[in-house]
Amino acid sequence: MKNLKTSFSCQEYGDSAVLINIENTDYETRWLTTQSLGDVLRDKTSIGIIDVVASFQTVFISFNALVISHAAVFEIVKEHLQADLEPRTPNYFKLPVLYGDVYGPHLNHVAEVCGISSQEVIEIHSTQDWIVRFIGSPVGAPMMDGPKLPVSVPRLQTPVARMVPGSVAVSGLQSIIYNAPSPGGWQVIGRTPVKLFDLEASPNMPFLAGDRIRFVPIEFSQWESWNRYFHQVKI
Repeated sequence: MKNLKTSFSCQEYGDSAVLINIENTDYETRWLTTQSLGDVLRDKTSIGIIDVVASFQTVFISFNALVISHAAVFEIVKEHLQADLEPRTPNYFKLPVLYGDVYGPHLNHVAEVCGISSQEVIEIHSTQDWIVRFIGSPVGAPMMDGPKLPVSVPRLQTPVARMVPGSVAVSGLQSIIYNAPSPGGWQVIGRTPVKLFDLEASPNMPFLAGDRIRFVPIEFSQWESWNRYFHQVKI
């Protein structure tokens, strides 16, 4: 696994936060650097760092201004980015999905937009690994990219007021799993019976940025055998 070195810029956000922007021209290197930096900084709570949010190419850092300053945070970031950041080794998961019908109400529309059959959409979505790029909202939703549909899938013209937990959806060239009842504008093509977020469990969900997910089509008869929390079942 290669070490990561890249250029970056720092920007102050208010009196207790900074935004780090990774400027490497290579997409994969930018993403690996932000996630690796985020992993390192989350262990710095003892020196005043409160929270770290890493995305595709930025890292947002909030801190206790009574303990540490903007300049000190910048120096810590610079130190780590000039050293050898090592990406974490990914975990691999298989996740069951019931595609189409009431579980994937937008599957046929996605197929129409792509100019292929619904079965071909399922095959593309479920025959290669998806990479979890970061954990977003709502409630720990894994934001993924990976297998490429023929075209960029548009969002719904009218967002859904309440997504059913477990809904597996696509938009653009990405995929997401909605873990909680919430509004959403992505095209839902299926649903997983596995409950991926449990507030009382530790950890609350099994995925971290960099992990790989392979979706496995199932039949309705298999739904109940998978209808449990992730920590009760080997995915």
